[in-house]
Amino acid sequence: MKRCTVLRPSSFGTLRPRQAQRWHSYDKASLTREALLRKVEAGLGHDADGESLKVDPEAKIISTAAGDLPISPIFDPAWMQARRRTEKAAPGPPLGRFRRKLANNPFAQALATPIRRCPSSNTSLPRYFLQDFELIKHPTTGTPWWAPGPLSFEHVQPTKRLDEAQASISSTHDGEASAAEPMSIPAAGRNDNAQAPEEHVRRLRRAPITSYMLNRKLLVDMVGGPNKKYLAMLLAARSGMAIAPDSKTAVWREDMGDVLLQMMRQQATDALATRGNRLHEPKHKFIEPCANWKDVKGVRLRGCVLWLPGKKDAADQYATLDIGEAQYGRKMVVHNLHWLLGEGEVQRLRDSAQLFRDGEIFVLKQWPSMSVMKLHLLLWRLQGYLAAPDAGSSPRRQ
Repeated sequence: MKRCTVLRPSSFGTLRPRQAQRWHSYDKASLTREALLRKVEAGLGHDADGESLKVDPEAKIISTAAGDLPISPIFDPAWMQARRRTEKAAPGPPLGRFRRKLANNPFAQALATPIRRCPSSNTSLPRYFLQDFELIKHPTTGTPWWAPGPLSFEHVQPTKRLDEAQASISSTHDGEASAAEPMSIPAAGRNDNAQAPEEHVRRLRRAPITSYMLNRKLLVDMVGGPNKKYLAMLLAARSGMAIAPDSKTAVWREDMGDVLLQMMRQQATDALATRGNRLHEPKHKFIEPCANWKDVKGVRLRGCVLWLPGKKDAADQYATLDIGEAQYGRKMVVHNLHWLLGEGEVQRLRDSAQLFRDGEIFVLKQWPSMSVMKLHLLLWRLQGYLAAPDAGSSPRRQ
């Protein structure tokens, strides 16, 4: 889906998308007394005789042709060193099995997202559990519209390594960025004329006006209903921000809940089909079929179960599979794809990937890559988006 031009007030058209930082950190090697002294002397230049001006940091003087002069405190290396913040070293890879498992756990990644507030339900949750909506400009009429934001769909499709110097991934992985170090194209090295698929290009900035709502279809449908107070609440939380007058009349599609559902289903189906069709990879590297439920326990790097039951009235939401003897991942999520993706997308998945044409039970593995992590999160997001409020206890698969 091609995104529209971002709506923004015309009076703020000259503002840069990158905001000023509150402080600046420096490399530790550049904050030594010798390095700071060289930097100060290089900035002072030369005197009338062409000689370089020298600073005596101990005596606090500058040697010039007219004699020694006291230096300003801002030229004192000791003062500069005390005032400047040292840049923290980049975090290393997680050590220990527990930390590696935690870093590659999609539920831990979901809980680690920043807190955002849903104005409609008056709840504050990690951003993963909310759906972002952006205020955009319609490409034809130029009127403001609300549209789903990109946070749910970023990095779901696997991409090739853009810069091998950036990646420090083990050869046992799939050659993608790890979940802890997502990769992107640096602005200085990006080719603006390159024709790349839209889903493989990372957006460099967000829309200036973005609101969040609880990721639940029932609530999204209520915003498009006759009660307009839910729609007004999307901008009510933006009080005090620079909002154009016509933003208050932004159009909200009455079928926004169905549109968002179809978008998530299509993205999930495309990602599953891509993983099932990677013939150049080792067989069943990402998705492994199982003949029965007992075989799931023997799958390495177990993530979640993709279930295509023969009976349409099988358990749909909150289904889990218990692995009693496992030290990590004792409870696996079971996604009923008939309910999660819909019959149309399930048929498209079977037509697109040979792997899903036969069998009912498949295990989506949990490789340490950004796209695999995002696929797990998207499937669980769909599960929560379709969940009914009166759902009973979780059915289990033994």
